[in-house]
Amino acid sequence: MDALHAWAWRPDGPAPAMADGPLSGFVLGVKDVIDVAGMPTRCGSPLTAPDPAAADAPAVARLRAAGAVIAGKTRCTEWALNDPAPTISPFDADRTPGGSSAGSAVAVATGGCTATLDTQTAGDVVRPAAYNGVVGLKPTAGWATTAGGRAVAPSIDTLGVLARHVRDAAAVAAAIADGPALFAPPGRAAAPRIGVLRDPFTDRVGDAVRACLARAVRAFSAAGADVHDVSTGVDLAAVHAAHRVITFAECASLHRRRYRDHAERYGPRARELIERGLGTPARDLQEAGAVRRDAAERLGSLLEGLDALLVPAVPEPAPPRATTGDSRLQIPWTLCGLPSLALPAGTAGPLPLGVQLVAARNAEPELIAAAAWCERVLGS
Repeated sequence: MDALHAWAWRPDGPAPAMADGPLSGFVLGVKDVIDVAGMPTRCGSPLTAPDPAAADAPAVARLRAAGAVIAGKTRCTEWALNDPAPTISPFDADRTPGGSSAGSAVAVATGGCTATLDTQTAGDVVRPAAYNGVVGLKPTAGWATTAGGRAVAPSIDTLGVLARHVRDAAAVAAAIADGPALFAPPGRAAAPRIGVLRDPFTDRVGDAVRACLARAVRAFSAAGADVHDVSTGVDLAAVHAAHRVITFAECASLHRRRYRDHAERYGPRARELIERGLGTPARDLQEAGAVRRDAAERLGSLLEGLDALLVPAVPEPAPPRATTGDSRLQIPWTLCGLPSLALPAGTAGPLPLGVQLVAARNAEPELIAAAAWCERVLGS
């Protein structure tokens, strides 16, 4: 275990030699809910077996085939839920590094690896990225198979990538995707069309985050972007509530038998989530699904006219370690399957701050190009 508790498992013996390929020279971590051959997949839980995985998850196999070296498994919250991981923030030991991909964000932020392969069900990639001053890319739902991973909510779970720079996140995603051109590392893209979301749901942020967003808007406008305010006409609070219903119900279904026999060995937040999920009426689940479908359609229509929608990544700088932070600003886009990306955008004292860019489904080329342009403007 390293000093910041970022790593769960490291391979035995000497490091493998670098291989040729588009990811030659990339050293990657893999979140400990995804199988890596020869290492156990423990999901941060004492209820999992220590036996090593027999084979790589398909996404990991593609990364190796592209020339990447797998440095090891990164720590995550228990079952990728809400009980904090043992990982420590490198910016303030009393603050959370986020979750569920806590170890991944810290490993990237401290230079332990080039990038990491992760999962997102709520804000598991975007939130730790914002708290640790790195890039977090969560592509369109279904962009890559989640086989070889441990699910949280199968209808929402999506693979994602954490990296120091947009080009590295894009390169890792390109190596995994069936259509690599969607994630081709961008060149010098033109100034993007950016919609700044003005909505009561996303406007409830602290002063530091509000000031960070305003600085980013001014910088993008001054650099030539077409920046204008937009509203969605969607009740984002209802979308957030629908996500909770669907996630809790699907997660509880997956854990039902194990939880029945070992409830006392789950963390308190995991127990609360599963208990609520087990009590979800079918009618509530149906209504949540209807909210999800309607929101996805309406948000998709709005985003078709933009390269990216700009929203805060988190409502406040990283809070104390007793929590993994507030996921509400990441949840609407995750539930609707939209691609999103967290980009470093400043600091509040020693703590990093980030902004979030959201795009239409399968609009990764526009999102990556816009994010790379914004990254250059911000000097990230």
